[in-house]
Amino acid sequence: MTARARLSTEFGPALGVSTADFNGDGWMDIYVANDGQPNQLWINQRNGTFTETAQLAGAAVSGAGNAEAGMGVDAGDFDNDGDEDLFITELTGQGADLYVNVGGGVFEEHGARAGLRRPTLPFTGFGAAWLDIDNDGWLDLVTVNGAVTQNVDAAARGERFALQQRKQAFRNLGNGRFEDVSTRAGPAFARADVSRGAAFGDIDNDGDIDIVVSSVGQKAVVLGNDGGNHKNWLGIRTIGKTSNRDGIGCRVKVVSASGATQYFTVSTAVGYLSASDKRLLVGLDRDATARLVEIRWPSGVVQRFEQVKAGQILDAIEPAS
Repeated sequence: MTARARLSTEFGPALGVSTADFNGDGWMDIYVANDGQPNQLWINQRNGTFTETAQLAGAAVSGAGNAEAGMGVDAGDFDNDGDEDLFITELTGQGADLYVNVGGGVFEEHGARAGLRRPTLPFTGFGAAWLDIDNDGWLDLVTVNGAVTQNVDAAARGERFALQQRKQAFRNLGNGRFEDVSTRAGPAFARADVSRGAAFGDIDNDGDIDIVVSSVGQKAVVLGNDGGNHKNWLGIRTIGKTSNRDGIGCRVKVVSASGATQYFTVSTAVGYLSASDKRLLVGLDRDATARLVEIRWPSGVVQRFEQVKAGQILDAIEPAS
């Protein structure tokens, strides 16, 4: 049986999918978060086929060896080391997982040591994403939550539909750990809903990332980021010339004036049943320019921009190969 056939016949209760170049070979791979079964990591064989490597790569089950209820998943380089890491939301009592890419598409689960496991234990997470909330140059995390079964405490209070849970925000401290800043994130994060999907993007083009949240039994709400643009930022919009008109899959490297380096992948897939703005928004902290913006297009073409001023959206049009 070929790897192509395995990909088409391998079933699982998939709730979240993330695509990125996890092993750094220049080809997009696929990660699938499964509900109650081991997750799957499909590595692109560069010939139209994929090989499933999650067990060997350390990204199939929790650090304790258990298959958990993966819902929302997102890939991002939170430690700015040049490879894609994974964050997965789980069921109440399990706690979120953080799979840190230690190189070549091999992962270690760091949810507890990163300070994410304990604060997420009481929640059932769905929508989730890596985003730089405050534009300091480090990717933070946001999750939107809502239970699927009534908890014991709610039942004891006689509540008939107590699935509401508040949202959470975690600030990246730049040392492999996160701080729970949910109580400082504004009234929207204190409100309890049965949230499911969340999409992310700079809706008002003011230099910080806003959030659209869908919840059970109510209209979608917009969470406007008020103040995230106090630090410098750079937007990047990729415009493809080949069959990939959106530049999906572009790998982008940004070096700020002070030398801080960040890496991004252009994508729209995020979290649980959601699609986000494909434009990148890069936090530059106090730097007024980006020394270098380097874009590696899926075609293999590499494009470079130098001394790019902050506070603008850079249109990167794919050059001829």
